[in-house]
Amino acid sequence: MRSARRRWSVAALLLLGAALYLVHRSREPDARPLPSSRHEASREEAPRRESNERPASAGSTVLAAAIDDLPVIGPSPDDRHHGPAHPHPITQRHVEIQHENGLIGLLNDAMSARNGARMRELVHEYRRTHPGDPNHLQDGYEIIANCLDAPGEASRAAAEGYYAEHRASTVRRFMRRICLEGG
Repeated sequence: MRSARRRWSVAALLLLGAALYLVHRSREPDARPLPSSRHEASREEAPRRESNERPASAGSTVLAAAIDDLPVIGPSPDDRHHGPAHPHPITQRHVEIQHENGLIGLLNDAMSARNGARMRELVHEYRRTHPGDPNHLQDGYEIIANCLDAPGEASRAAAEGYYAEHRASTVRRFMRRICLEGG
C-alpha cells in the first residue's frame, strides 16, 4: 500500500516538474532572427504613408488607417517575433475595408442622433468612395435618412420595399424601427 502511494507521489512530482519546465521554456525568448528577405519583402508590400490618416478630399470624412512601421509575422507557425507585429501585411484593400467600416460607423452614429442631413452627406461620401455596394447598404441608409427628414407615405413605401426585398441586410432592423414602426 505504501509503495503504491510512493509511486503515485513520484509520478505526480515528475509530471509537475515536466509542466514547470515546459512553461519556463516557452517564456524564454527565441534567439533565432527572422529571415531578412521575408521580413523586408513583407514590409515592402504594405503601402507607406507619412501620417495615419486617409487623404482628405473636399467634403470627405477623414478616417485613421492602420498603417505603421510594425513588422509582419511570417506565414509559418514557427516564425517568431518579438514585440508588436501585424499578423498579415496591411494592403490597400485592408485600408479600403477599414474606411468603409468607418463610414458605416459614422452613418450609424448619425442615425442614432436622428440626423438625416448628416446621413445624406455620409451616404454621398460612401457612394463616391465605394461605388460597388453588393449589400445595398447605401440604399438602405438613404431610405432611413428620407424617413427621418420627410416621413410620409413615399418614404414608408420605399422602406417597405427595401424591407421586403433585402431580407439579409444589416440595415433592415433599423429600417423597421425607424421607418415602419416610427421609433
